[in-house]
Amino acid sequence: MSRHNRNKSIYVGVAILVIGVIMFLRKMNIYIPEWIWSFEMLLIGIGVAVGIDNKFRNPSSYILIGLGGLLLLDDIFYFDFNIWYYFWPLLVISIGLIIIFQSRFRAAKVDNFSGNEADKLDSVAIFNGVKRSINSKSFAGGEVVTIFGGTELNLMNADFEGTANLEMTVLFGGAKLFVPKNWEVRPEVTSIFGGVDDKRHSAIEVMPDNKVLYLTGTVVFGGLEIVNY
Repeated sequence: MSRHNRNKSIYVGVAILVIGVIMFLRKMNIYIPEWIWSFEMLLIGIGVAVGIDNKFRNPSSYILIGLGGLLLLDDIFYFDFNIWYYFWPLLVISIGLIIIFQSRFRAAKVDNFSGNEADKLDSVAIFNGVKRSINSKSFAGGEVVTIFGGTELNLMNADFEGTANLEMTVLFGGAKLFVPKNWEVRPEVTSIFGGVDDKRHSAIEVMPDNKVLYLTGTVVFGGLEIVNY
């Protein structure tokens, strides 16, 4: 097990431990505020988990923590107005902020990229669907953002030497990657109420040819499929 996966296991274990302790205290009739079990705390928890996994370099972690914290204020301090009434506008604002900061982050990475920009993938799907075929023979990975939408990427005709890293951010959506059978895929994605599924198959056994595609990032309330058909 890689160090990255060990760390994720520790985070999951700590989260389960905290939930168990809170449940135990409630059984002992020790007062625990109701907002501890709220949807707002779930948003904050997801934001913290995403931030820890990405070393707080992904702006979506700050957005989730901020949105959950703002909504939580109404439960703690009982404001005269209903913050939940503004949930959808706040969500749209949050998505806009994610797009802005993601764009700035991607621009910074492109400036630091020494290879051919055409070999580095940059895909964004917000409230829509994206289908792309990658034919680069010097594929250098890249970044894929899918929020309330769907992304379909065909890498069957792509090629590279050694390793490549594809950073996936999937929030309330789905992504499908068509990857050659002879590539080794190593998912190191943080999944929260989502999942990563490698469904590749072949009629004959195919030996890997020392090409390793790393999948990093976050999947929240969504799914990532890896296929070769």
